[in-house]
Amino acid sequence: MKIQTIFAAALLASAVLPASAAQFDFYKLGRGSANGDFLPMPSQMPEPINGIPCTGADICSSKVDKGEFGGSLKYTNGGLVAIATASYKGLTASVVQDGESGWTASKGAGLGVYHLKGANDDDNITVNEKLTISFNQVVKLSGIELRSDGHNFTSWTSGATFLLNEQSTALPSGTGAISFATPMVGQTFTFAYGGSKADQFYLGALTAQAMPVPEPTTLALLLAGLGFVGLQARRRPQA
Repeated sequence: MKIQTIFAAALLASAVLPASAAQFDFYKLGRGSANGDFLPMPSQMPEPINGIPCTGADICSSKVDKGEFGGSLKYTNGGLVAIATASYKGLTASVVQDGESGWTASKGAGLGVYHLKGANDDDNITVNEKLTISFNQVVKLSGIELRSDGHNFTSWTSGATFLLNEQSTALPSGTGAISFATPMVGQTFTFAYGGSKADQFYLGALTAQAMPVPEPTTLALLLAGLGFVGLQARRRPQA
């Protein structure tokens, strides 16, 4: 039986497809799609638009200018789909992708939360607000980028924090980026105001990689191999 088990394990190890990391640069909004803006996927209802224009050059998940909240913004890259939703005090809020006309690698905003009608200063993640990113499959999150209220990464107070998956985490003043030595694995990640010294922020970007999945042909061989193992096990004489 040991040989059959090794055979099945070898098949499983060879059955996975490597996946490259996908970058979701939410801060890239404001220079136009022809100049590299990273836009939401077109929705199908009520019309095929990339989110809803709101509060100037921003994009929202609902008509916040009319006091309507909810919905989601969906983004895709490298076969991955990231769905952004928002809440305020546990109730439904709206996601906003905040624009910056001259965004660069060190200048820009990203995703925030709206819970007030048409309030331009409500576009980041602040008191009682939470942003949730859900992927269409399990991923390894290897890094994130955050931006401050000033659309940079130098405006946070010393020791400022936020909540990453409900854990107090230092806001990356001076660098804007957090790289994980051990990637976070999951399908849903939350970004909320809070921690030991809470300050407001935007989610500027994240880097995710799909977990390996079996190749169809090799998976078929694997299933056949496992069936053979089971058959052999049944044929073994009883002691």
